[in-house]
Amino acid sequence: MESGCRSGRSLDWRALAYAVGLLASLLPAPAATLIYRTTFESHEGYNPSFTLSGQNNWVHEGSGGNGLVNGFIPGAGQSAYIGSAPPTDANFSVNIWRPVNLAPVPTNLSVVTFSVTMLVIDSSTGRRDDFRWSIYNANGARLFSLDFDNSTEGINYGLDDGAGFTATGFQFTRGAVHELAITMNFPRNRWQASLSGTALTAPLPITTTNAALNLGDIDAVWAIRTVGSAGNNYLVFDNYQIAGEPRIATPALLSATRQGDGQLRLQVQAEQATRNAIEVSTNLTRWDAVATNSALDGLFDVLDSAPLTLPRRFYRVRLAEP
Repeated sequence: MESGCRSGRSLDWRALAYAVGLLASLLPAPAATLIYRTTFESHEGYNPSFTLSGQNNWVHEGSGGNGLVNGFIPGAGQSAYIGSAPPTDANFSVNIWRPVNLAPVPTNLSVVTFSVTMLVIDSSTGRRDDFRWSIYNANGARLFSLDFDNSTEGINYGLDDGAGFTATGFQFTRGAVHELAITMNFPRNRWQASLSGTALTAPLPITTTNAALNLGDIDAVWAIRTVGSAGNNYLVFDNYQIAGEPRIATPALLSATRQGDGQLRLQVQAEQATRNAIEVSTNLTRWDAVATNSALDGLFDVLDSAPLTLPRRFYRVRLAEP
């Protein structure tokens, strides 16, 4: 593909597709299929007088508090929560979930994205716990978790390798509303998360132990830091959604735009929750890296600041991991 356009003329898309090689065609983004969604409103059958568990097929494990609140997330109306009321037993965690049981994962839903609006309410007692989103397969095996530590406001992840939790280097803000998205590419055994549009991790393994690669449920978890001394903090969540789409099997260039500052902006469509290398060549023989980007939702932009006076340049994208 020629970066061209020294004269400001439009790019010839047929020439672009030929030059790129791997980017052989311009593909539309795959359409997502809704698997499950709820906003926890009364018209959906949710009664704030009762716990969330027991309503609309939501179930729980552990004896801690869960239920419904109103007005905690601006414009969201009624929301769900987990936490606040301490467990009445010696459990160190409380889980609440609605079974999905996507086993096996259909080809047309092989990339599953979970999204949720979330808010961590702080303790008034000074005791703070962790809140997590944990993904389980249909056999009940925990595949991975994303942890929100209310003590440090750090965000951590845990795989199924028994190694505990690893810091992402990012933080959340207690008392603030965040939008979380977790994309799971089951054929590639990769997942990746973002918070309010910022990627939290590089693509990571869904399982490291060869556990069954399917989706049983996505749990909200209250992880008690000190058993018998839980804080009265809690996690409020809304717009709980699970959607699936096919893999993007063939990378594609969606647009190439010369900006006012002279940089060329490439928008690339590539396989979701994978790392992809963008490479450039002037002769289609030697290829040099421009950038390596994660395509969490299948789309990403790359800027090439090469001066306009350089010879014509061709671009390609390739998967940068096994």
